[in-house]
Amino acid sequence: MNTPHGYHEINALFGNPANTDGSENKAWVHAHIQLVKPPAGWKLYYQRDNGSLTPYSGLQMHILLAPIFTNVMNEIWAYAAAQLNNPTDDDIRAWLHKYRLDITAGCFNFRPNTSDPTKLSLHSYGIAIDWDPLHNPRKKPMTKSLPDWWYDIWVKHGWSDGRHFHTPDPMHVQFATGA
Repeated sequence: MNTPHGYHEINALFGNPANTDGSENKAWVHAHIQLVKPPAGWKLYYQRDNGSLTPYSGLQMHILLAPIFTNVMNEIWAYAAAQLNNPTDDDIRAWLHKYRLDITAGCFNFRPNTSDPTKLSLHSYGIAIDWDPLHNPRKKPMTKSLPDWWYDIWVKHGWSDGRHFHTPDPMHVQFATGA
């Protein structure tokens, strides 16, 4: 699947999550958004605004992204395993958690774009994920804890990220450009 560029291509590929009045199209959500669990071995945690972590079974995302998300997560897992000497799954999970690579603020969330409230956020399509927002906030100057190799894996699979936004948003990865 090619990464869409701009809202016209995003709507053509993923459909429009909004009704004509701008409200959430519940039928579209039911047909296109599903819980995607991480690959075997992974454990995810949802980060609340106060920083507390809750185990998270998976991410609500657009059904078309499930295999791509799984490929990215498998590659991140393999990278982590390569950093350790003959690791167990528990060793890999501990390494991922040490670097906060298992902490998310979610994916699907029907809402306006934070930069342009006249447009929908890509979270509304279930094609954007926020990772460890407490340590990777949307602000100037950019502050981030996520490693460059991690972003490189997402980009390799067609995703882009918010490090280069006008207001940097390093927590954010999205399967789209130009929006």
